[in-house]
Amino acid sequence: MKDSQVTLFIGRSTIIFICIQLLSCMLFGQEKNYYFFRPYDYGSEAIYNPLSVLINGGCDTYQQLDRPSTFDAIPWKNGATSVWRSITSPLPVISDFGWNRFLSQEIFPTSLDRDRTQWVPNYSLHVIGGGMESRKLSEWYDYHDYPIPYVLGAATAMVYEFFNEMVENGQGIYPNEDCIPDFLIFQPLGVLLFSSDKVCEFFSSELNLNDWSQPCAISFTPLAFRNPGQNFVMKYAITQSKSTSLFFHFGNFVLLGLSFKKDAEDAISFGAGLASVGVRSLPVQNGVPSNTVESGPMAGIYYDRNNSLLMSLVYSESRNCLFRFNVYPGVISSSYFSPGLFITLADHGNFIVGVTMKILPIGLSTHISQ
Repeated sequence: MKDSQVTLFIGRSTIIFICIQLLSCMLFGQEKNYYFFRPYDYGSEAIYNPLSVLINGGCDTYQQLDRPSTFDAIPWKNGATSVWRSITSPLPVISDFGWNRFLSQEIFPTSLDRDRTQWVPNYSLHVIGGGMESRKLSEWYDYHDYPIPYVLGAATAMVYEFFNEMVENGQGIYPNEDCIPDFLIFQPLGVLLFSSDKVCEFFSSELNLNDWSQPCAISFTPLAFRNPGQNFVMKYAITQSKSTSLFFHFGNFVLLGLSFKKDAEDAISFGAGLASVGVRSLPVQNGVPSNTVESGPMAGIYYDRNNSLLMSLVYSESRNCLFRFNVYPGVISSSYFSPGLFITLADHGNFIVGVTMKILPIGLSTHISQ
């Protein structure tokens, strides 16, 4: 079989594989047993919706990129073309990159060397985070009476992942090796894994997995996405009363700490760890680029009610987020128009200030440059 035929076969097979997984979500998740979505009118749950997930998931990488998130700077055409060419013809890209390098860096946990640990976010952000997100989106669609909710949830999870790879790819560098395992292997694997009620029950009941993403917003002068960030949380009770839990918060960062329940509903959590503060290019292999991340310290304090985040204060050495203070709807007042607010200070003196409301799918913000 010629290389062109092999490439065409692989491209078609991957697309069929994704379609089968989307269908499996529709077939195996029809009972209205919600594991992750909660229709609360306060906190992070109050502003959870498919549009906020698309923006937070798609633009998450802007937290570590030294380039603007304005609409005219997003590589809509070039980035999308590059990612599409890579995921529809993966074999030549992997062959040039090197199968041993691809498998050891991206697929299997063979090393803890920072330059060879691209597999870490593949499992944490795509299998666990992306899988949970697809199920939670499905539950959101079901709660709001959309047809085929589990297909819509899986499809939305795949769309935001394509958006993320497009943004991360910059101005359309082809070939793009990084998007292949993310989009073709790990994100679909997560969608399939969390189509299982048993898996969802474990992560929901035992680990309290949930979405604690940023209150994202849009500004108009200039037109840009502001304050995006797709973040997840897990809590594992370590006392019989479940008043104290191990706290694990992750996204483009990893924080470890403790969570203490004030009462039956409210909890305060503390965590410290490392955040991605930049991207560094690795040696190019046969014309195929690859990247790793630079890390810096990060710490935060979080206040939640029934695992719906109400407030957070975070310090990080990231260029785009030195300090970040988020207040979600439901804290200032309990009315339908209860506002949330956020203030982000970057290390070069720039501010992002915004407001969110339950009645808006995303918030409104302004960008103050020094």
